Formats: sequence, C-alpha cells, structure tokens
Amino acid sequence: METKRTVCPLDCPDSCGMIATLEAGRVTELNGDKEHPYTRGVICRKMRGYPQRLYMKDRLLEPLLRVGPKGAAEFRPISWDAALELMAERLQEVQQRYGGEAILPYAYAGNMGLVNRFAGFPLFHKLNASRLEQTICSAAAGSGWEKQCATLPGSPPEQAAEASLVVAWGINIKVTNLHFWQYVARARKQGARLVVIDPYRNATASSADEHLMVRPGGDTALALGLLKQLIQDQGLDQAFIRQHTRGFATLAAYLGELGWEELTRQSGISRAAIHNLARLLVSNPQTFVRIGVGLSRNSRGGMAVRAITALAAGLGLFRGGPGRGVLLFSGAFRGKQEKLCYPALASEASRRVNMIHLGHALTRLQPPVRALVVYNANPLSANPDTTMVRQGLARDDLFTVVHEQLMTPTARYADLLLPATTFLENHDLYSGYGHFYLQVARPVVEPQGQARSNFELFQGLARQMGFSDPPFLQSCEERILDYLQDLEGLPKGIDPEEVLAGQPVLSSRSCSPEGPLIQLGGSYDFAPSGIGPEPSIPCLTPGGEFTDPDLLARFPLRLIIPPHDDLLNSTFGERYPGRVGEVLVHPQDAAPLKIGDQTRVWLYNHRGRVQRLARISSDTQPGLVVAEGLFWPQESVEHPDEGAAINDLTSQKVSDMGGGATFHESLVGLAPVDEGP
Repeated sequence: METKRTVCPLDCPDSCGMIATLEAGRVTELNGDKEHPYTRGVICRKMRGYPQRLYMKDRLLEPLLRVGPKGAAEFRPISWDAALELMAERLQEVQQRYGGEAILPYAYAGNMGLVNRFAGFPLFHKLNASRLEQTICSAAAGSGWEKQCATLPGSPPEQAAEASLVVAWGINIKVTNLHFWQYVARARKQGARLVVIDPYRNATASSADEHLMVRPGGDTALALGLLKQLIQDQGLDQAFIRQHTRGFATLAAYLGELGWEELTRQSGISRAAIHNLARLLVSNPQTFVRIGVGLSRNSRGGMAVRAITALAAGLGLFRGGPGRGVLLFSGAFRGKQEKLCYPALASEASRRVNMIHLGHALTRLQPPVRALVVYNANPLSANPDTTMVRQGLARDDLFTVVHEQLMTPTARYADLLLPATTFLENHDLYSGYGHFYLQVARPVVEPQGQARSNFELFQGLARQMGFSDPPFLQSCEERILDYLQDLEGLPKGIDPEEVLAGQPVLSSRSCSPEGPLIQLGGSYDFAPSGIGPEPSIPCLTPGGEFTDPDLLARFPLRLIIPPHDDLLNSTFGERYPGRVGEVLVHPQDAAPLKIGDQTRVWLYNHRGRVQRLARISSDTQPGLVVAEGLFWPQESVEHPDEGAAINDLTSQKVSDMGGGATFHESLVGLAPVDEGP
C-alpha cells in the first residue's frame, strides 16, 4: 500500500488537494489531503467515489470509429496510429477545401489543469480554426467584476472565519463551495450570523439565520436598494469612500432619483426587509460577502455583480482586515495565457464563435462548420438549447471527433471517439479560483488501456500533421515550467522548480491583513469610464425572457437550473442512468394543474420539452420552478424526444456583458405527463 498526492481537476472553486491510496498499483481510495491548508482532509462524496470511474467497465480504453447512425453509439475499434492518421487527414482536407474556419474546437473546464485545459489551442491556432469564446460559466460574472474592480483579486476566504456577518449571495455554499463552509461554521461558533440571498431555499439557505428569497434577476435591484437605504441612514464607510474610491457622487445621484417601488418590484424583497438587512450591515462592520456565479446567468447578471461590488465598496469591505472582505474569484495568480495557447501560431485572424451559440454554429452558421473537435466538455448535456445542438451533431456532413473517458451523450454522436485519461493519470498545474493556492500534480497511476491525455493527443496530432513549431515539441513539464517563470502571485524567492515538488504554494496576494485593494495601492471606481456602451454606473436595466409578455402568456413559469449535489455540471451523470431528476414546484402552481408530489411532469416551451418528477414545496417561490442538476438524457435514435434533457429548454441568448449564458432565465409551461403539454 502507498499514498500519492493529487489535485481535483473539476470545475469547482475548491480545487481540493487529495491523497490517493494505492494497493498493488490500483487506486482504492481518494481522501482529502489533511496537510492542504484549505482542503484540510475533507472532499465531497462525488470525488470519494471517483476510483469507480477510473476502473469502470464502460470506460473508453481504445480509439473507436463510428459504424452505425450518428447517436446510436455503434463503433468498432481502431489503432491510435490509424486514428491520428484519419483525424489529421480529415482536418487537413477540411482546411484545404473550406479554410481553417470550417474547423471548430469545442472545449471548456472538464479538466481544470492549466496544461490539459488549453492543450488543443496551439494546434487550432496553427490551423487558423474558428476561435471558441469560452463563456459558458463565468464570463458575465468575470466581466462585471472587471468593469468595477479591474484586476483586483478577491479577498482570501480564510478572512470570513472572523466575520460577525457572512452574506452568501447567489451561492449554495454547501453544494458548490464546500470548503468555504468551514469558515462560515467557525464564524458562527463565535456568534456570527449567516444571511443567504437566493431565489429558493437550497441546502445553504436552509441552514441560514436569514434567507432573502430574491426574484431571479433581481440581485441588482436588491444591491442598489441596500445602497440607497445606507445612504439615507448614513451607514456607509465615508472615510473609505473619500480615500480609496472615485465616482460615488454619480452613483448616489442616480440612487436619489430611483423609486422604491421599482426596487422592491424587481428584487421581490420588501422595503422593510431591505431596511432590516441594511441595519444588519451597519451594525456588523466585520462583514464578508461571498458572491456566487449563478446569479450572473441571466440578462442582468454582469450588472448584478457590478452592483454588489459597489455595495461592498460603500461598506468599506475592500479595506480588508479581520472578518472583512468580498470574494467572487480569488484571482490569486495571473499568468501569461499565450504560454498555454500560443495565439501567435495563427497566420491570420479567424472568426470567433461563442460556445453558447453551438446549436446555431452547427446548423446555421455560414460558411458552415465542417469539422468539430470536442474535448473537456459534454455539450449535449451542458450547452444551452441542446435541441439545436443535437440537430447539428446529427449532420452526416459534419466530421466530429470526441476525446472522452465515457460514452457521454455527446460521445454517441462522434465519428471518431478517442479514449481520454482521468486526472489520476495526468501531469498538470492547478490553481483554484476559490482559494489562494497553486499545486502541481503528477500521475498517480499509468493510463488505463490506451487512454491519452489532452496534451498527448494534440502534441501527437501536431506531429502527425507535420508541424514542428517549438510549442509542439514541448513536454508537459516544460510547458508548466515556462508558464511559472513570470507567474504573478508566486511568493518572492520561490524557484519554479520548487513548485514541481507538489506542495501547495500560497499566493503572495493573500499574505497581508489588508484587503488586496489597499495592499496593491488601487482604488475602486463607482462610475468607471471607457467600459464600452454600457452604463458607467451600476443601475437597473431591462429584463430578458422573464419579462417578455408574449412568452409569459404562453409559458407562465420561470425556470432556473442550479447545481445538484450528486453532479458537477454534467460530470457523474453516468452514475444515474434513467434518472430524470426532480423539479421544485410551489403548491400554488401545482394545485390548479392537479400535480402532486412525485408526479411525472413535462416542462416545455418553444425550444423543447423534458420530463422531471415534481416535488411540491414552499422552498421555492410562486411562479418559479427549480430543476437542479444536468442529468444525462437517455438517447434514442428512434425516439429523440425521449432523449431530451433540461438544457433543451434554455436559450442561446447571452447575458448583458461578457457573452455569458442565461441558464437561469427560461420561461416554461408545466403539465402531467399523462396529459401532455
């Protein structure tokens, strides 16, 4: 028996340090690394069961070539040599006949290792392929933060342990940021209060001292209402505003003209509740605000982040100190992206395709996409408007390559299906976006079967295509070392070679009791200029689908799709074959439709329909249905409608800034399955 260190690769802010236990060369257990300062020996139950995925009988272990209809998952084995030869031949043929832009790579954060996540970028730049804008998760939130805070990092999560008030705004900490809960629990043991702001009563809200059930998309109105109340009550940190901010007078003038009726209508929170929370903020100068990405997945998402950071600045939380801070993304390390992606390899500028528009790109885009290469992603579960994505993947004239560990819904549509390694078989560098640590992980075991990492796949393919540019000759370790050479945030005096040893490395940006704004000598701008056509101040903006009168007349219920504790996006969907998931329905909405608890129902709109089991509960608001989790569709070539999943209902429309997705802004109807929509 032996143990080895590793790091969780999944798209989660915690990026846990883990210990793999091996017996006779096989991984038998995964546990939290007790010596990791953030993980502290605890990991989620999803990852404790990960060794099952490593050795499961359905794991893809050899290259496969499609022999049946697309979507039928009928393949025959081929060799890696034959697979690389075919892939190189088809991509070069597409490039020569239609131009590089006819090739579309599709990848995201199924593996957050910095080398393997971006492994395909150098080759696709070399081919002048269409450039995928990776916006599906955090683009709106990141854009909103950047417009107000520029490159300012978030506050270290450890500061929350000394807070007297913790505000969890649009984040289900117990499900999506498990290790932040340790600081919440520590603070509450010392008398702190937890306030949760979320549209429904999730696991974290159920544990809160107070839950404000904000309307979806109403976060901007609530934050501005709190600022307006604090101005009236003279409860803001005027010294901080004078010394470390700009533009407050412009925002204050706007708030002075803003009526309370509109603020309460848009937020769904009463004037009295806003007043009470404002008083709580004033009486607790040691406040820590944890902002979630989920609140940004609507047409007002970026503006919501802008407004919440303005509230935090008005309270002086960017000053830092014990118990004070605001955290969206840690921003602990800033590296040169070109050392991972090598955009200079492109000989010309290529068109850009927002990944949210994949359905459009595969069915309507001109000139058409002729070759699609998918890795680190499962778009047929995770992309919006998957009805259209499915139509695109079914095209006979589209050559699709999928690099994957399992037979995912997307993999079923591949022409060439290639076996991918898991993180336990990879070498990579990981930087968490919810904490301030960096860590290198080496392979725990040799790759199973013929599985290859993303990095090995694209380096091998580049050589097959005859490319000998320096990036294609690098080893994984050489790319890591090159990236580390000028990485901002590394502690002074540390040699990049030391990072390779695998110990967690704490960012220099977390080592001061002052807030990062003070530490870095910056200032907060309430009314930034030069941010494009958007308003210079955080303000109320028009709604999207939720305020469309025509759609509301046909589909009267608002739908949001937050995370499920058993899944991480669509990862682990293979564990629940046949499971459709539940939808939370308020009793007032269920009664007229004669829907009881655990009734099988259709959720439907003009984009598609999907089945779920109704759970009748006042944990949601009247008019709001909540469908947690991206459970896999049960694909059937003969009956594609039965293979629908929840994202068949979501829109390809983008958020107000950053080009982000609007997963939490779909209007739907509801009906028992035996009656039909």
